[in-house]
Amino acid sequence: MQILRNIWFIARSDLFFALRDRATLLWLVLMPPVFFFFIGNMTAGGLGNFITQSEIAFERPAESDPVGQRFGQILADTGFRIVDPAEKVPQLRLSGQLTGAEQPPTARFDIGAPGPTDELYALRLNLAAAMLRAELAVLAARDVPSETLAELAKAPRTLTVEVEPGGRLGRVPTGFEQTVPGILVMFTMLVLLTSGGVLLVMERDQGLLLRLASAPLSREEIIAGKWLGRMMLALCQVGMAMVFGTILFGMDWGPNLPAILLVLAVWAAVCASLGLLLGSLGRSQAEVTGLGLLVTMAMAALGGAWWPIEVTPAFMQDLQKAIPAGWTMDAMHRLVSFGDPAWAVLPHVAALALTAVLAGWASARVFRFH
Repeated sequence: MQILRNIWFIARSDLFFALRDRATLLWLVLMPPVFFFFIGNMTAGGLGNFITQSEIAFERPAESDPVGQRFGQILADTGFRIVDPAEKVPQLRLSGQLTGAEQPPTARFDIGAPGPTDELYALRLNLAAAMLRAELAVLAARDVPSETLAELAKAPRTLTVEVEPGGRLGRVPTGFEQTVPGILVMFTMLVLLTSGGVLLVMERDQGLLLRLASAPLSREEIIAGKWLGRMMLALCQVGMAMVFGTILFGMDWGPNLPAILLVLAVWAAVCASLGLLLGSLGRSQAEVTGLGLLVTMAMAALGGAWWPIEVTPAFMQDLQKAIPAGWTMDAMHRLVSFGDPAWAVLPHVAALALTAVLAGWASARVFRFH
């Protein structure tokens, strides 16, 4: 019991010491809701529209051009939202009517400045053109006028493809649905790898660790207390972010909240171990801060904390499988977005727990008092 009291005393003292630091409080309390607000509003609807619908300006053909009218309908069916040509969006212009033309009119597509949606626009335009050519080929084979194109479009297809969105949400998570879990994961890592490591360097530089070493405490008790203090700090970060995300931004955590809490708890343990390891290896506060920021930004980007990993290239999706932050975000994505049962994330929990143990063991090996 005395050992547990010693560990608890060190952990509690470390937590209070960390919470007295203004920089730690800034990132713990103020910055998460600020990031939730700005990034959540910036991405609200934008990423989903990028995947499911794109705006295009297309002057609707006259009634005397049924083929052109059908082409406009196909554009809408293939994911374009037709808007007024006066709006500043990509413009699609035809040089003449499609109906009755001996030579197909020239189509000009002005996309404006190059952007990430260029290939998506090209794919959908080619798909729309191919669908129109197929319907016209059917008319030619049946030797019927183009005016019957609308009736042909309503006819039942011999082959149909039904597409249904997967997951509990039924859409790509955007806005606060993606931002709150992602920023929560990132900020927990950020606080522990910077403040958690820097505070240990400060104690070493000021001789506080040497004083602690002279107390009637074992090395194991001191290391366990230091780890537990950082674990408590990580749980404070997780708790604050979840409260802000739920109350201020309406985050729906889905039906598996206990499983989510378990995932975040083992993620907090990973961050606590990494923070202790970084503080033990670091030679200066600047070194720990810089390395902590670098590791956090890299793991957040590659782990899917900034955007749904499904919209990234295949190599990034493969990298996510090798990163602890990626395991956490994948588990959160399964539980929040897809509503998977708790057992589906047990491999993630096991991998994170093993990482926490290994990082904690490594930090205990390199821990030093001076």
